[in-house]
Amino acid sequence: MSQLNIFGRGAWGLGLMALAIGASAAPQTEMNLAAGDSTSPSFIAFESGPVRPMAMSADGQQLIVVNTPDNRIEIFPLDEQGALGTPVSVSVGMEPVAVSVNQRGQAWVVNHLSDSVSIVDLKAQPPRVIKTLLVGDEPRDIVFAGGRKERAFITTAHRGQHRENRTLRGVAGSGDPQLSTASVDRADVWVFDTARPGYQFGGRPEKIVTMFGDTPRALAVAPDGLTVYAAVFQSGNQTSVVHEGVVCDGFMDDGLGSFPCQVADGITSPQGLPDGGLPGGRPAPGVNAFGEFQPWISMMVKYDRDLGQWRDELGRNFSNAIRFDLPDHDVFAINADTLRQTQDFEHVGTVLFNMAVNPVNGHVYVSNTDANNHVRFEGAGEFGGSTVQGAFAKAQITVIEPHTEAVKPRAINRHIDYNQLKATPETRQHSLATPLDMAVSSDGEWLYVSAYGSSRIGVFATEQLDNDHFWDGSGDEFDPRQASANYIDVSGGGPAGIVLNEANQVAYVATRFDNGISVIDLENGSEVEHIAMHNPEPESIVRGRAVLYDAQRTSSNGEASCAGCHIFGDQDSLAWDLGDPDLANKRNPIDINLEHTIEWDCIYDGPDSLGCLASQVLNGDGDGRTLGSMKGPMTTQTLKGLSNSGHMHWRGDRAVGYFGTHSGDEYDERLSFKNFIVAFEGLNGMDIALPENVDANNKPEAVMTLEQDIEHFTDFMLQVALPPNPIRGLDNTLSPLARKGSQFFHGARRSDGLAFDVSGQQDGFTCEGCHRLDPGQGFFGTDGNGGHTTENQITKTPQLRTAYTKVGMFGLPNRAGFLPSDTRQHQGEQIRGFGVLHDGATDTFFNFLKGAVFDNGESDDGGGTDINEGMVGIPDDATRRGLEQYMFEFDSDLAPIVGQQMTLTRYVNFDAYERLALLEQRAATPFVSKILGGNVRECELVAKVVVDGQERGWLYNPETRRYQPDSVKDHDIGRFAIRRMAFFRGQEVTFTCVPPGSGVRMALDRDLDGVLDGDESA
Repeated sequence: MSQLNIFGRGAWGLGLMALAIGASAAPQTEMNLAAGDSTSPSFIAFESGPVRPMAMSADGQQLIVVNTPDNRIEIFPLDEQGALGTPVSVSVGMEPVAVSVNQRGQAWVVNHLSDSVSIVDLKAQPPRVIKTLLVGDEPRDIVFAGGRKERAFITTAHRGQHRENRTLRGVAGSGDPQLSTASVDRADVWVFDTARPGYQFGGRPEKIVTMFGDTPRALAVAPDGLTVYAAVFQSGNQTSVVHEGVVCDGFMDDGLGSFPCQVADGITSPQGLPDGGLPGGRPAPGVNAFGEFQPWISMMVKYDRDLGQWRDELGRNFSNAIRFDLPDHDVFAINADTLRQTQDFEHVGTVLFNMAVNPVNGHVYVSNTDANNHVRFEGAGEFGGSTVQGAFAKAQITVIEPHTEAVKPRAINRHIDYNQLKATPETRQHSLATPLDMAVSSDGEWLYVSAYGSSRIGVFATEQLDNDHFWDGSGDEFDPRQASANYIDVSGGGPAGIVLNEANQVAYVATRFDNGISVIDLENGSEVEHIAMHNPEPESIVRGRAVLYDAQRTSSNGEASCAGCHIFGDQDSLAWDLGDPDLANKRNPIDINLEHTIEWDCIYDGPDSLGCLASQVLNGDGDGRTLGSMKGPMTTQTLKGLSNSGHMHWRGDRAVGYFGTHSGDEYDERLSFKNFIVAFEGLNGMDIALPENVDANNKPEAVMTLEQDIEHFTDFMLQVALPPNPIRGLDNTLSPLARKGSQFFHGARRSDGLAFDVSGQQDGFTCEGCHRLDPGQGFFGTDGNGGHTTENQITKTPQLRTAYTKVGMFGLPNRAGFLPSDTRQHQGEQIRGFGVLHDGATDTFFNFLKGAVFDNGESDDGGGTDINEGMVGIPDDATRRGLEQYMFEFDSDLAPIVGQQMTLTRYVNFDAYERLALLEQRAATPFVSKILGGNVRECELVAKVVVDGQERGWLYNPETRRYQPDSVKDHDIGRFAIRRMAFFRGQEVTFTCVPPGSGVRMALDRDLDGVLDGDESA
């Protein structure tokens, strides 16, 4: 290989190279990886959910597949029979999850972690990234549509640093995401003109279309190309929760709960009982099967569409306890020319994954699951009378008829008898779990569905899905036991995407579990080839992933899996009441801040004081160490970022369990995660009888297999990280409001307890004293301890890295033990039914911070406290607003710059150079993160460019301020030199800030075999 000419041909290019590099930059004589951080892991897992992982070129000659863990797309040539050839790899952004091909022969790739879209020129030799568009946080899907001109539509969350960038001034829908404002449209679709996506370094959308829903995921296009459909990802199901401080005292079976009461503020909501009335306390039972008292928890309610009321499981009207309306807008229709919403479709499902459109009749098919979170309890359901075991998230294909606006949910596993908790072995043979990507045949007669949790492709006759008479319970009915004869098994696991090549009667299926591709013969419904793409994931991640998703392996009915609630290892924006009244209470062994103060109200204020009475029902029996078996509604927590957060569940429940009980000073996250093993039987409905603990003798083989599976699951999940914070500045600075909150959070003034210690123990804490922030130990809001506050249960202090995701519920009555609610007046329509804290019953962090425990004693309003007047607590609402914003911008394991990109082209301006300077600056800035190895830098900066017909990589060394090449034969180059490379046609340079430790792999040595990429391909 000749020495690399980075500036093109000609004397001018050589002169610039000499000027930029200088005489001291000789070619490398050996591999030097000083630019990378050798103490950090070479791979960080994020488990981004696949959306549209495959696309085929218009001429049918190329198959483009996202290689999510490798941050690339693989472009496979297709021969005349549709067989896969040797792929060409193109580096894109981090965690690509969707790809689509437009009329210009470009593949637009959605990079979930990078908040970007890579535009790849498929006609170039070799294909290369020609521009990177910057969009909102966590983009998911992309389609092209339009009559007057072709436009790109991209779904994102209603947040992210770029939506407030100055280059977007004047773009409708951009700007402040208004995280603390009620009734805001939060379903964002960014729209770009594909011919003119913007000269700015990150492009410039024509408009950000915003709709009244939460974050959208899937997109689809009508057959005429004039309408785009956008589906809200976690759209909810019109359930919410009544705050424990609002529900009337007691349970219906304890002599207290049968009496009605009034909300504390006396306000009557629409359709509520007169004079702010509530019908009574919590539904029975108030004790478990062993007669042990249970905590006075919050309570699930569901909106009754016919009556317009919020009702509990007994049918009682609790509308006065809910101060908002919750429309169920699930799928929106957007005019692709006017960019205006034209329709919305309700009650499609709870978690909406993907959409496909029938090219003949225009029907929209939505793959989704429907949650049963309004039903209480896991386990056998004997004493409590109900359970969601095996039936918590039912798989559906919902048919939308745009012309009639009919919405028809179709339960594709209707053969399952959910009353039979342990299904027969034959049941799961006909089941499909977690339906994702879909494709419709060109004649409109067949729908192919990627069943992610089943390793199958479901094949459905659209006639059966479309027509009601197959679903009315009489005559010729849709029967999965018959339909499953057409289902197609695929190897590799986790089918996530499907593309039909009808000219050759084959289909291509992306399998995420092994990062592979299956080729399916459509004529006989069999797999004819399976190949694996390059995968940088450790074997421990690949091995454990299936335990999260595979319903065939982890349930008896083949539909239930851990991923039914923990969507792609994350959460579902719902609360669930998953206590088990058939079990006995347990003892909590974790450390509890202020535990010694539980009896103070009784000692100092007397046995008849309200505080004393409340302490006597703490955890149900007044014992701070009790873990009640009926814990009440709890919001689903993410499984990501658990490795240093202490014992799991909201109360630290998993400190006690099958594999052992916590002891000692150090919390054992591995032990805690393994203790989840009981959920496979009690919640998923796996046909297994676990013994009391792991030390039991003569265990059946099935039990030992499950024990090994949970080991693998633990290996996998404890490696999955949370994404960087999308609200905090890319330079890792706080907004002025968040700085105000940070100063109080980390200040000397205690936020609760006493100003001075009088008991010989710590009698009060600052915010940070409980919500510990110590990146070196991996503490981001919690050190694993519990805390005694004003809640009816002792809960573990939670981490705060995901606080920014808890936005969209506004409306809360006044509550006992709190200052007056800021949103006690009815707030009108909102997009979420669950807010913050363990049960999601508190709408905003601001209202949480109005707890009497945080009052400074100066309030004249009801609900406050006069302890240590003016010395302890949050001094004013301005500080509360600052604290709320600080939680939205809270520190995380990764710096905000991680994943951020830009492509430098010939058409540069000041903003582009400023962006690149920011990336280089952050790559040189010290950072501390336990999961990254301790003291590192915020990121490692990778540069990719096609030179002399080959994709080449460079890694920035902040110590020398030079870029190291991916070949020992080439020179390090200076910052000016790498900028000059982009001045030449076909040499666009794409820069990406990657996690510390990943730079060498992503820039220089893809397979980490010690031979640099540029030398392997020489």
